[in-house]
Amino acid sequence: MAGVYRNDSKMAENHNSAYCKDEHLFGDRGEPLRLSHLIAFNVIEDAEHITGILTVEFDYYSDDDSIKYRDMHYSNPRLIKHIEGNPTVMKNIDAYLRKNLLESEYGLKL
Repeated sequence: MAGVYRNDSKMAENHNSAYCKDEHLFGDRGEPLRLSHLIAFNVIEDAEHITGILTVEFDYYSDDDSIKYRDMHYSNPRLIKHIEGNPTVMKNIDAYLRKNLLESEYGLKL
């Protein structure tokens, strides 16, 4: 079985979302909801395919729609430079997580 590699660097914290909210769906006001999400990656590096899973752990605060990133785990340590070394990928991960929160909270399909 493959191991899981941790990286102590963190994604930017406390981004605010622009969508409307209903605090009653996620619990008490001010109390974060701790979530984790798995994202599969397939990257080509020097004609070699690098595959792996990124697990992102974060707290979601429904009172101000903010996310505080707690940790990132990599199934393949070679993914770290392709993900955290690229600001566009980091922004896309943040947008992807926020889109999933919006769809989960309001039952929307965006």
